[in-house]
Amino acid sequence: MDAVTLDHLIAELLEWLGGKHLSRPRLGPPGVVTFEVSADRGRRWLWVDADRGTAGMYALERDAARTLAAPPGPEHPGRARQALLHLRKHLDGARVLGLRRVAGERTLRLDTSGGTLVLRLSGPAPALTLVRDDEALGTVGDGPEAWPLPPEAPQREWDRLDEVAFEQSVAAAQSSGRALARSVLAACPGLGPVLARATSGSASSFAALRERLRSPRPTVCGPGPPETWHDRDLKGDAVVLVPVPIDRAGGTIVHPPSWLEAAALFLGARRRGVVFERRRQRALVTARRRLRRLEQLAANLERDLAGVPDESSLRREAEALLAFGHRLRPGATEVEVPDPYEPDRTLTLAVDARVGGVGNAEKRFEKARRADRARHQVALRLRETTTALEEERRRESLLEEARDADDLTSPDEGGDASSAAVSASPRRFLTSRGLVVLVGRNARENHHLTFKVAQPEDLWFHARDVPGSHVILRDNEGRAGAEDLREAAEVAAFFSEARGEAQVDVHATRRKHVRPARGGPGRVFVGHSETFRVRPRDPERRLRRR
Repeated sequence: MDAVTLDHLIAELLEWLGGKHLSRPRLGPPGVVTFEVSADRGRRWLWVDADRGTAGMYALERDAARTLAAPPGPEHPGRARQALLHLRKHLDGARVLGLRRVAGERTLRLDTSGGTLVLRLSGPAPALTLVRDDEALGTVGDGPEAWPLPPEAPQREWDRLDEVAFEQSVAAAQSSGRALARSVLAACPGLGPVLARATSGSASSFAALRERLRSPRPTVCGPGPPETWHDRDLKGDAVVLVPVPIDRAGGTIVHPPSWLEAAALFLGARRRGVVFERRRQRALVTARRRLRRLEQLAANLERDLAGVPDESSLRREAEALLAFGHRLRPGATEVEVPDPYEPDRTLTLAVDARVGGVGNAEKRFEKARRADRARHQVALRLRETTTALEEERRRESLLEEARDADDLTSPDEGGDASSAAVSASPRRFLTSRGLVVLVGRNARENHHLTFKVAQPEDLWFHARDVPGSHVILRDNEGRAGAEDLREAAEVAAFFSEARGEAQVDVHATRRKHVRPARGGPGRVFVGHSETFRVRPRDPERRLRRR
């Protein structure tokens, strides 16, 4: 903020705060302290901000302040928590005695009966410091403590500084390597970063700006009308609070009725942009980490799949040994036998000398069965991983294109906007009669599927006495028939640790009879159920994907 805006904000804040009592100091987002104003019955809060881009003092309606303070951010550093203890000790119930700006600087001083709050907006980073008996007790914000106060410098005020002296001071600062905007701030700190960029550093440009500043008006410049703002459009300095309109390509100028309303509009927009970008970047980091993990897993599974022995060749060798194993000489480690499928071809096979031809055949049959199971399991995991990979790529694309905070929430999260990470959705199939079957992928998703997604009358399935997926058969209209129940039970049997068994017992009941149990996500208590004994069957080969 610039000195002109700060002076008008101070005047309106004093009308509200003067002689009143501050209470219940709290830490808001990083760099922010909020107070309730007791005589105002808590309807408005004092928001003291020492964060980059939003530093200043604001009067916010209680609900608006709570909304801005609600989104989680980085943890407060230790010195902020220490400062809060001093604020509660000295300023809870303190009476406001005065509020003013240090002449020539962008530093505010709020005097109370319990101590002084000093808010410095300039420098490497803003800072808010509590001072009592000329001693700094605690500081909030990233910058060094704001005490002692800078000396009064009325000669550097924007309306007193000579144009020629301004130009010379800017030129001297630039000659030492400073950028133009920093050089302008060194000559006239009260202009603030936004107005500093509105002058070229010459005497004539400063005179023109100063003439405009003599007729200030609450002004917010943003990317279009406020009702059209998207969170993504509010990053950085997309919205600025100034005392006069400034040229901004494609921007819209809004003149709120008061300086406090203009400041509240500015703060809300800046906070929306900061919170949105922080959440989006955190979600992108998570999504890309999961993408890398899934890509590596898919590559490993493809390599494992390629390394699984050919079960058809093993069975051919086993059948050859079974038919011609009598030719195996005692102690031999190798045998030549005809190929049972191509009699003109001879197979040279390594054998175990300790067992006969039948024993070696059985070993190859068992190895073929293991290879078949391994190929099937790896192929299934590869399909699941590929599906999850596609979902995560879609999620990354949505995050990159997101424009508002609501766009960062996945439907699979049940509307929980605070979650940064998005899990893959449940597996979805259709029974032969067209009913939807949902299958959880892990314990946490099992819990979410059963208690957040499923309706009370939906049918719930789970393999009995073994770990496995929760399976939901959608049946809101009571259309499920015996074939639908059998197919859903087969799915539950397949997605369990009993999938290798010939027959598996599966619980089946209405979702309303299932309750969470202690022991972590996915554990349940079933009031009563029926039991289906079914053969585990892979739905990928039978049921349609939805």
